[in-house]
Amino acid sequence: MIVLWDLDGTLVLDDSPQGGLGVFAQALREVSGQEPVSIPDRHGKVDWQILDEIRQGAGLPTSVAGPLTRRFKELSVEWYSEPANACTPVPGVAEALRAVHEAGWVNALITGNSKVRAHVKLQSAGFDPGLFDWDHSFFGEIYPDRAALARAATRAVHQGVLVGDTGGDGVAANAGGFPFVAVTTGGNDAASFTKYGPVLVVEDWNAQLDAFVATVTALVR
Repeated sequence: MIVLWDLDGTLVLDDSPQGGLGVFAQALREVSGQEPVSIPDRHGKVDWQILDEIRQGAGLPTSVAGPLTRRFKELSVEWYSEPANACTPVPGVAEALRAVHEAGWVNALITGNSKVRAHVKLQSAGFDPGLFDWDHSFFGEIYPDRAALARAATRAVHQGVLVGDTGGDGVAANAGGFPFVAVTTGGNDAASFTKYGPVLVVEDWNAQLDAFVATVTALVR
């Protein structure tokens, strides 16, 4: 069993100024000399999707996409490596990761972040990246949306469950055929997940860790 964890709002909370919003604008500025017309809503989206919406909003050609993505990743490492911009762990989730390991299952990632952004965010929050199977993790730097990300995961993960904090994660779980464990730690309430058919909604890891383990155990076949 592979437990596929979303990152932002599920494992870590981005408490840096504006949640690192300025990194997107700075990347565009340095690559093109332009200011973004607007920064799109990032909630539940993948990095590729957000950067492409910014590029299109600025009226820039597709040839800018590669340099924009590369500079964005470089700036992200610089940003989250600063102690003042460090992420914080979601309360109780470290114990959930440990419980997965102790049950003999595998922790992996399915996140809209690029691989390098996921790595630096986890480290900034005090997580050991070695807790995760990076060969069975999936990142948003090459997929257009979360559904495409999940379909890629389906081809490599034959038995898994997806844990996430947004409707986008619910869409991904449904698209990939993964049971969905919703968490409210990213700010969405339990009722908002109903339409995605979650097998469990976790509102407090400390109170519901046993229920989580029991739910995943029942899914093992």
